[in-house]
Amino acid sequence: MITTLFCAAALCGLLAIAADWEERRHRAFYLLKPLTTALILAGTLAATPVADADYRWRVAAALLLSLAGDACLMFEGGRWFAAGLASFLLAHLLFVAAFLKGVAPAVPPAWTLLPVAYGLGLCGWLLPRAGSLRIPVALYCLVLLGMALAAALRLRALGGRGPELALAGALCFVASDSLLALRKFGGPYRGAQALILSSYWLAIGLIAASV
Repeated sequence: MITTLFCAAALCGLLAIAADWEERRHRAFYLLKPLTTALILAGTLAATPVADADYRWRVAAALLLSLAGDACLMFEGGRWFAAGLASFLLAHLLFVAAFLKGVAPAVPPAWTLLPVAYGLGLCGWLLPRAGSLRIPVALYCLVLLGMALAAALRLRALGGRGPELALAGALCFVASDSLLALRKFGGPYRGAQALILSSYWLAIGLIAASV
């Protein structure tokens, strides 16, 4: 059942990317994009928790907010982008709450200085270009980095396959959101949508598999 749902999500994601190739927005895209995320969410809900049920429900709630963000980002306009940003900001906060479940406060591993330096550099590049969204974008960058650090702390404290998948998903999320930010504030580039969507669905798929 779970394997079937994740395989269906992968197929649906490929079709969604094809439907929006070069951002042409075929009508099927408006169904396939949210359906892909919904199938990943369904796989999370169908899974038998490896960690604990509370962790799964927090991840599921974050995926539900991600689904809302997906819907918002399908439409053009500053208000839709701001609504999508807010949805994903709340989703990341729930991912942080999930990753820190059962994890004692600690200093992040030394290697996390690399993503922190990258995130701060990206934030420094974005802010002058973000205009009226400067404060929300800065907050989003900090929360996104916090999610990656929380996943690193979870792996360090608990070890095992689940935390490894969660960390891989969190880092993929950083990559996906970076690609989205580059397109939004730096201008379009070839293959942007395919790169953004594939890395995003890989991110939430890995996190979903960590339950």
